[in-house]
Amino acid sequence: MTVLVLSVVGAIVLYASVGADSGQTSIAMVNGSVITTQEFKSELDKQRASVIDYFYRSKGVAYGKNFWETDYNGENPEETAKKEALDEVIRFKIELELAEQHGLIQGTSYDDLLLEMDKENKRRLAAVKAREPIYGPAQLDESTFMNYYISKLRTQLKEKLSEDELNVTEEDLKRHYELIKDTLFTLEDRIRFQKISVSYREDVQSNMNNSKKQSIKKRMDAIKLLLDQGEEMDQAISELQGENDAFVVRFTEENLNKDTAGTYFKSQAVLYSVLANNMGVNQVSSVLDETMQGEYVLVKVVDREKSGYKSYDESKRNVWKNYVDTAYGDYLDKRIREAKVDIDESTYKNIHVH
Repeated sequence: MTVLVLSVVGAIVLYASVGADSGQTSIAMVNGSVITTQEFKSELDKQRASVIDYFYRSKGVAYGKNFWETDYNGENPEETAKKEALDEVIRFKIELELAEQHGLIQGTSYDDLLLEMDKENKRRLAAVKAREPIYGPAQLDESTFMNYYISKLRTQLKEKLSEDELNVTEEDLKRHYELIKDTLFTLEDRIRFQKISVSYREDVQSNMNNSKKQSIKKRMDAIKLLLDQGEEMDQAISELQGENDAFVVRFTEENLNKDTAGTYFKSQAVLYSVLANNMGVNQVSSVLDETMQGEYVLVKVVDREKSGYKSYDESKRNVWKNYVDTAYGDYLDKRIREAKVDIDESTYKNIHVH
């Protein structure tokens, strides 16, 4: 269990640490490592949008005047944001502590991080001058650097921990593969389907007659009704396609499989999503608006054959990553529960969200 020690500071010290705060004042300590007010405020600022969204979705409260100070059904936005920010900074400190213990970094203080940012920016500047490739901007601000730095550090830390504390074995990975293969490693089914499509692209480009698009949609709805009543696609088209129609109803039979899936995904995303979402044999879709192609579409599955899974050997690296991500999160939660966290209550209370 995380140990929280709250220290009450007198009015004179309070003025010195909050009223005249330089950003280096300690707001908390995690296993002896300082969390500065600057670190806390930086994370607090990141929490604003998510807290505003949370109160809007869960309580129907729109952001406005006095939003942060007002209680809503027993919850206060400012306190919620501060708690989330503190939890995140504590988690980050524990990760830095682990990284230091495994020789990945030299220190866990805020100054240590700023020093790393300075080193990284100098490296990038030198690379730019030498016309060497770099990823991202030539110079990183604090927020961008922290995201880049912790992402890189986590990857290295997971590698280290998987060999030691997490002790990932081949048996662990094989068991995990069986648990997640239905979600992550299913191969594309082989699907044969019939498709009716009517293009409205010319109408949209000219923007001359929106009623034409509406009439196309109405015709497709009528075809859908006949299909639901058991008629075959070609028969439904014959019944409803008029000689004087200003549009052509096309009928094709196509195949979705591992070789064609990428093309459908990129060019007909709506159609791909519907077919991939376990449409059964003889099932007819609703009328789809395939905006990338500029057409209305109806599909009926004629045949569907399961293709199985990617093998464990093919998927091993992704299995490892998924397993370690989960194990790392659990291990980190355990370390956080065991951590000794000292919070300066007066400094904490006198930081506000604006």
